[in-house]
Amino acid sequence: MQEIVLASSQPHGWLRIATGKYGATATILDSKILPHNVVEHLFDIDVRKEMVRPLLADIRKDKDVISMETADSASGRIRGSIRTGRCTICREIAKSKCFLASVEVNARGAEWRVMGNDDATRELLTILESARMPFQLKLKRNLEDRELLTSRQEEILLMAYLHGYFEFPRKAGLKELAAETGVKSSTLTEILRRGQRKIVEDYFLSRRFHHPHRTL
Repeated sequence: MQEIVLASSQPHGWLRIATGKYGATATILDSKILPHNVVEHLFDIDVRKEMVRPLLADIRKDKDVISMETADSASGRIRGSIRTGRCTICREIAKSKCFLASVEVNARGAEWRVMGNDDATRELLTILESARMPFQLKLKRNLEDRELLTSRQEEILLMAYLHGYFEFPRKAGLKELAAETGVKSSTLTEILRRGQRKIVEDYFLSRRFHHPHRTL
């Protein structure tokens, strides 16, 4: 199984309206292909509360938008579905044998996070290149390559947890853990730091959180 991330410049249509004109952040949670090359998106838009009504009105007026349904958006967070006749990259992904993990869009551009086996991702990239769609391959990796905790890190983190190292206030400090494990405090600090980083990274990957300036 592979993961690829495709980046493009400012998107067109309703996404450009939301992110360009209104400065919103948009996330496409899922996409599917319908008859006549219509694409349906499940989306989440975050915008200032006073901009919700004009934003939705402008999106509905877009010539490529066929229909749109939204849930309660009083808080400034708009969730719903939209059908459009123009979303070239999303359409090709929806037609492919790949899975669309997420799409995040802001004023700087869009990122599509896609998963699939080697053949499926290779075929999708070939189709996008043949159609001369403007995109950049930002990331391509095997999911098996993701670094996991070593047995030593797991052992130390578990012991730290059981002894109350992560509680507030702490029930045990580095000196107590060092005495318990027989590991020097400096080495223990490094093991804990690296182990915690991996756990945090795994959490954000599983939640599909993406730093705007860095791909995890």
